Amino acid sequence: MLNDENIKSKLSIKKSEKVLDVGGSMKQHDRIKVDTLVDIIRPEEAPYSPSKLRAKNFVKLDLNKDKLPFKDKEFDICLCSHTLEDLSNPFLAIEEMARVAKRGLIVTPSMGADMVFSHYDLSDWLTGARRVPGHSHHKWFFLGKKNKMIIIPKNYGVLYTSGFQIVDWKGKSDLEFTWHDKINYEVVTDLNIHELIDFYEEYIQKNKNKIKFGRVLTYWDNPLYILKENIKLLLKKGVGFKYRTLK
Repeated sequence: MLNDENIKSKLSIKKSEKVLDVGGSMKQHDRIKVDTLVDIIRPEEAPYSPSKLRAKNFVKLDLNKDKLPFKDKEFDICLCSHTLEDLSNPFLAIEEMARVAKRGLIVTPSMGADMVFSHYDLSDWLTGARRVPGHSHHKWFFLGKKNKMIIIPKNYGVLYTSGFQIVDWKGKSDLEFTWHDKINYEVVTDLNIHELIDFYEEYIQKNKNKIKFGRVLTYWDNPLYILKENIKLLLKKGVGFKYRTLK
């Protein structure tokens, strides 16, 4: 995971450059001089790790729906770390960051890391036994492809199926995406769930040496339904055989 010294080195940040931090109230930058922090809560209001505001200025807004109240290219650098995956609408924030800053860095969890199931837990939520693929509040996966960021819906219904019970990831924990002048990105939709599943499985196939599967969940139902589904699978009669490109 990048620390502030890594970021300063990676971006060659100069002391004279004006830095914008988007969504960083939960974890502020200690060693980077931030001019303005933008978030829906102040650092002092952070629920688990409140801290005193370190940036020169603070602007409160909802990144899901509010535009950034700054002029075009007003900032030299924009930092956005572990924020976009939390937003229901990250696209407005992406467009606005590219508008108000000359260059920047986006950091999100890597897709592989955010697929790994948590360990068995009873005491955190106090809602009973729990294992979750990645962080339960994340709504998107992010991939870097050359100079483009690929944004993929994180579909928990798919990830909870037996074919995606991942227990370990040996690849990078984060995606680090640097950009200049504009942010090139492409969105994978979940309008066709079978195509989304194909995308997930293609990613797993490309990274199979970094992934370990395990037994995370057990599925049970009325024996008649189980028998019915096994027969459909054997005869290749399910809807998936029509809409998925199985290899």
